[in-house]
Parts: sequence; C-alpha cells; structure tokens
Amino acid sequence: MPDLIPHFRAHIWQPPSLACSLIAASLKPAHEAVVADLILQRHRVREAVKEVLAEHRPQLAALSAMSFQFATAKRVAETIKEADPTVKVALGGYHATLMGEEMTTEGDGRPFDFIIRGEGDHVLAELATALEKGRPVDGIGGLSFRADGTFVHNPRRPLEPVQDIPIPERSARIWSGYHFGHQPLDVLETSRGCTMSCNFCSMQHMYGRTFRLFPLERVIRDIADAKRHGTRWIAFADDNITLDIQRFEELCDAITANGLNDIGYIIQASCPGIGRDPRLAAKMDQANFRIAFLGIENISPRNLALMHKGNILEATKRAIQYLHDKNVMIVGGMIIGHPDDTEEDIAANYEFFDQADIDFFGDQIITPYPKTGMRQELLDLGLVTNPDDFRLYNGYWANVRTRALTPDQIQFLRWKYRNKYSTFQKSTKAFRANHPIVDAYRRVWLRPYRAVKHAFLNRGKSERQLYEEAMNRDMALNDFFGDPGYAESWRPSVQGVPLPPLPEAGAPPQGKTDESCGVR
Repeated sequence: MPDLIPHFRAHIWQPPSLACSLIAASLKPAHEAVVADLILQRHRVREAVKEVLAEHRPQLAALSAMSFQFATAKRVAETIKEADPTVKVALGGYHATLMGEEMTTEGDGRPFDFIIRGEGDHVLAELATALEKGRPVDGIGGLSFRADGTFVHNPRRPLEPVQDIPIPERSARIWSGYHFGHQPLDVLETSRGCTMSCNFCSMQHMYGRTFRLFPLERVIRDIADAKRHGTRWIAFADDNITLDIQRFEELCDAITANGLNDIGYIIQASCPGIGRDPRLAAKMDQANFRIAFLGIENISPRNLALMHKGNILEATKRAIQYLHDKNVMIVGGMIIGHPDDTEEDIAANYEFFDQADIDFFGDQIITPYPKTGMRQELLDLGLVTNPDDFRLYNGYWANVRTRALTPDQIQFLRWKYRNKYSTFQKSTKAFRANHPIVDAYRRVWLRPYRAVKHAFLNRGKSERQLYEEAMNRDMALNDFFGDPGYAESWRPSVQGVPLPPLPEAGAPPQGKTDESCGVR
C-alpha cells in the first residue's frame, strides 16, 4: 500500500515491500508474478492500479496491508473490481491476520474474495494453483474464502520452515525508485519472530513467541542479490535481530568476510542486546552497519513496566554509548501517552534524547493496536478514545488519552517537543562523522534558509495555528482518493465531548526487571 507514516517522508524513505517480493519468488516458476508496489505511485494510485491491470491482465491480485493501510487496501480492491470484475482479490498482512474474522462478519471484507492469515509465503502459490486447476481451496491452511455468500476460515497453517523460503524475486518489481536519501534501498530479513513479551506489539499474532533463523548462507546470497540489483543501503526487517547475539556477530563477520561491507546497513534492535557487550558494536562498524533503530521506548520505570519491557534504562545508556563510540547513528524509539503521563513526563523523554545526542527521533504515541494486551488494558481503563478508525493507528496520531491529558494535548506536545529538540537543527557527533558534507550544507545554507522562510511564512500565526496546519499537511499525505475533509480528519473526535470519569489510579504495575530480558 502507498500509505506512509508522516515521520518517514517519501522524499527521504521509500522502501520496497519485502513480503510482496518473497511471495513473487514462491509463485515462480509455476505462475507469472509481478510486484506493483504502490509506495512508488503515491500521487496516482488509482491510475497506476488500472494501468497494471490493463498491461498484465492478472487473474489474481494480492494486496498486503497493515492496520493503518487497511482503508486504502479496500479502495484499491474496489478499484480492481470496478476495472475488471473477473479478477480475484486476496488480502494478506498484519491487519488480515489480526482482524480476519471481524472483517468478514462486519462487512469490511466485502471487496475481497480471499483473506490470508499468518505467513503468506506459500499460501498464495497454493491458492493460485487451485484456481488455475479448478480445485477446492478448503484445504489451504491460513486461507479464508467465500462460500454461499459468507466467509469460511480454514485453520491456521504451521509456521513456514524458513530454510524453504526462497530469496525475494526482485526482478518481479515493475517500478523502480526505492531509496534512502538519494541512494537505492532494499529490504531483507535474517530471522523471523521475537520471544519478548512487550504488550504493545502485534508480532505474536503473526509468529507466536518464536524465533527462527534463516541459514546464514541464504542471508549472504540475499544480500549479494540485492547488491547486484543496485542497492546501496539494506534495511533488515528482523523483528529483533539482537535476540541471538552470537548469531548477529556471525552475520557481521560474514558480511565483512564476503566483501559486502561496501553498502550501508540499517537494523532495529533492543537496548539489552546492543548494550550487552561493546564488541558487538565494533563488529557492526566493521560490517558497515550505520543506523540502528534502538528500542529505548521510555525513560520512566513505571511506563517500561506497563509495556512489559523491564527496567532497561541502564542497558539503554550502555547501548547508546557503544553505538556512538563507533559512530553508528541511532534512531531512538520513544513511546509516549501512557496512562499517567503528564507534560513533564513527555518532556523528560525528549530531554533525555537530546542530552544523549540521539541522531533521529522515532517518537510515537502509544497505540491500541488490535488484539494486543496494551489495547485491552487501555480499554479497561477507559483511555481509548478512537477504538476503530484504524487509519490513525500508525503511532503518529493520538487515539488515547492519559489521566492528565486529552488526545489533542498529547498530539500537540509530541509536535511541540519534537520541534523544540529537532535533530535537523542540531549536528550530532555520529551524523557529522557519517555525513560531513551534508552536515556542512545544513549548517551553512539549509538551516539559515529555512529559518528565514519559516519566519516569513509564519509571521503572525499562533503556536496552535502552526500545529493545526502541520497536522493537516501530515494527514493529507495519505489522501489518495481526494476525499472531502480528509486533511482534517485527524482531529480527535472526543475534543469538547465530556468523557466518563477515570477509575482511581492503583499501584504501578509490576513488569520485568531483568534488563537482559529477551537476549540469548
């Protein structure tokens, strides 16, 4: 789907869909498959879909969507059906996995012929073969299908043996232009799953609490294939690549030994994993891992306990130090908007990031994602203010309140403190080391130019006006169909509406305190 999270602007970050390229590989050679990644056609979604249908005349169209992309997936499916009603449409991905049964009983499954729940690597190939040969589909695990006007849900299939999953079919992509900054970007994985118990995460509904490692030789072939296709950056999509430290060190060594450290690597990692031993950061540096999305989450022990993260603050500080000692840049994952958060609590997290010289902010508002433990806890507390408009479920928009703050206040404070501590206005040590020319360009020209431009364009405007204009622009980023009023539909629906009283705050929850939790 073309939807993006406003933090990650399209001119900076446009990654390919790993899932679509993997499934294209499983379809070949028995079936012809093409990957039409709509992230590259954001300004002409409807036209691009119709062009693909006209040129390739597919019999089966498979869509992948997360929850915040689901509304767009429905519109794309409707566009396909309008253009060619004979095309069968399947939906897979996280939202289909989490909400498959609800979708099909509440009417949201109307434009879809099939729902794929769980891993789709081989489901689509089995479905395509069954459709081609006129066979029944009631034996395909993980598939939901229409029968007599209603959906039938086959049992979930076992998790796929990762050694049987081929590397992505990158040649099936019909458009080009994936990029990070001004350089080509690709995505691959070295493992699937995570055994940690974070209650804000949907991962367990896809993989359970499992951790499966792809053979190292396959990973190296995958990297080499991406390099042959011209990439200069690779983002690893692993859910927790630092869960097995020894294996991650072996990966770093293999990248270096095979001469694949001439491209840049991006990972997402846990603080206990990175903070366990400084030797890991040294190996990452040798292999040319230049950016790590670090799950700092929050500096409050109370909030870490709520998320079942444990008291990881000391591990966080070590991880930051080890990475920055090797000039590995950090995207700091931050989650705010917890039940007892005040403005002071939110500000403290930004101040910590600023003092720690975090290079980029990955700040999010706690989101009650479907089927997560956090969602149920927040519902029970009466703190969920938007339970069902999933378009806003991407961590950027406030769908909750705290005992002290309304959704609008949470959202405003995130905007306010992100601007106050903007790393665009600050040159971090790691950024200067990695991008000296860009840093000089920012300092000498871009920052002064923007300061003058903003002062001219924003003169006479209040802080509230600037905030609302920014939110309207960010909401409009995912308006692909010209819907009236779309740009302002971010506004919390409870604004000005009396809310029921909250229960009395009890004792803080007791979360994990082992700072090495989740690390083998």
